[in-house]
Amino acid sequence: MGKYTAAVHDRLTLPARVLVTPERERFLRMSRRAVPAGVAVRLLIDTGSGRSCLMPSVLAQLNPPLAGPVRLATDAGSRDTSLFWVRLEFPATALGAILELAVARLEMPPSLLSLQGLIGRDLLSRWESFVYQGRRGRLTIRDIPGGLFGWLWG
Repeated sequence: MGKYTAAVHDRLTLPARVLVTPERERFLRMSRRAVPAGVAVRLLIDTGSGRSCLMPSVLAQLNPPLAGPVRLATDAGSRDTSLFWVRLEFPATALGAILELAVARLEMPPSLLSLQGLIGRDLLSRWESFVYQGRRGRLTIRDIPGGLFGWLWG
C-alpha cells in the first residue's frame, strides 16, 4: 500500500486497470471459462460525484456481475442505470487494489471522451487522503496513513 503523486496539467486523472472481481475470476476459472483481460483506463477524479462510473464499452469487455439498479443525478439530469462489480488496480502507482467496487454504467460527456470513467466519493472515501495543491499543480493520494510523521508529508 502506498501513495501516488502526480503533476496536474489540466484535469485530475488517475491511470487504472479495470478487472473482474477476485470472486468472479474464481467462478470463471472453476467453470473453465475464459477470464477477461483487464482494461487500461484513465479516470477523472470528480469530488462532486458520489458514485464512480465506467463507460459502457469498458464494462462490455469485462461482462462483470450486475450489482443492481441505481438512479444517478448528472449535469444532464437524473437517469436510471445499472451498477456492476469490478476490481480496480493502479499499476502505475503504489496504491493498493480496490478488490470490489460497484460502479455505474454511464457514458462520458463529449468533452471528456478521452477518459473512460470517473472516480467518485465512494472510492475517495476508502483512501486515507486526497490532496490537490493548486499552486504546486500536484495531486497526492494515500491509501494508508503516512506513519508516525505523516502530518509532514506534502
